[in-house]
Amino acid sequence: MPDPGVTPSPLHRSDPTGLGPYRLVGRLAVGGMGRVYLAVHSGTGELAAVKTLLVEEIGDTDRQRFAREAALARRVPGRHTARLLDAAPGERRPWLATEYVPAPSLGELVARGGPVDAVTAAWLAAECATALTALHSAGVVHRDLKPQNILLSADGVKVIDFGISHATDLTRTRLTLGTLAYIAPEQARGEPATPAGDVYGLGATLCTLATGRAPYPDVGDPIQLLGLVARGAVDTAEVPEPLLGLVSACLAADPADRPRPDELRERAEAVGRAGASRMPDRWAGIVLAYQRQGRELAEKYASAPVPGADRPAYDDSPPHDAEAMSAESPPDTRTFPRRTVGLTPRGWRAAGGFVANCAGLGLFLLGALAVLATVIVIVVAVATD
Repeated sequence: MPDPGVTPSPLHRSDPTGLGPYRLVGRLAVGGMGRVYLAVHSGTGELAAVKTLLVEEIGDTDRQRFAREAALARRVPGRHTARLLDAAPGERRPWLATEYVPAPSLGELVARGGPVDAVTAAWLAAECATALTALHSAGVVHRDLKPQNILLSADGVKVIDFGISHATDLTRTRLTLGTLAYIAPEQARGEPATPAGDVYGLGATLCTLATGRAPYPDVGDPIQLLGLVARGAVDTAEVPEPLLGLVSACLAADPADRPRPDELRERAEAVGRAGASRMPDRWAGIVLAYQRQGRELAEKYASAPVPGADRPAYDDSPPHDAEAMSAESPPDTRTFPRRTVGLTPRGWRAAGGFVANCAGLGLFLLGALAVLATVIVIVVAVATD
């Protein structure tokens, strides 16, 4: 059997069964605002990771953030990101589909396989720096780089999640303890995110790879942790040499003092040349289990494509900028029923049934009162005889 955590979990009753041309077959991940499902294209049988929000009805702000993520994901193709396949940010329940990457995150690898040596961590740093170079060259700042958002596949690392639930200000409650521990001090102070913030997130990630924890004490309180992050009060005492210099440079309190991703890659490669290293066996076993499961799932669904219409839900014209993609498009009435005075046909049927039940209950109560009145009259008549 596959290792725990590899097989997607079953769908819940509250989950949709399909989004656009995709049939949902299992859960891959659940976050504060959204869920990611394993899905199968109805025409081709191709596997995809389909992301949507937890609720069907959302506000304009969240819809625009969702549209922005789709636009950004399309702008940064390459081997270090998951390829965008399709998206429908204008539907009542917006969704986007990316290629399914059967690979564990660095966060899962550390949690299940433990930390790695300094040289292996430096190799991963060089891979991540290459990914950041591509992102920043496309004008994209990730803003939430952390071990859970970096997958390790057979082709190297892939950066995922361009911010459905994390493209939000710190005054809201969607930032988790895990996210707080990897944001830059200037982000914690409410200042705009910059490419230097991604470098800081990579430094905090490297600390986790080498020590098994983020570069802050385990305070357990998000407000206290936010204060530590805002001051840049990091704890890197357990980071081994020669990785310590690389981590410290990334975690510089002043964004201007942090290296650019291309400089970081050169420094990481220099550390990597300092000694021989290979992926630990415990990590390799997890990665191989994911690859095996991915092949099995692909063979299972490729051999039996799901019948259905192959309806494109995303504009295949040349990429637009993020602002253009943020505009809301009309809901797809072929997928969702038309509403009348705020209710769908199903809602009107439910309302009619409720009214009918209430009318029936009223008639029953009137009948009961009539019977009771008759009994009272009979009893009074008998008593007066």
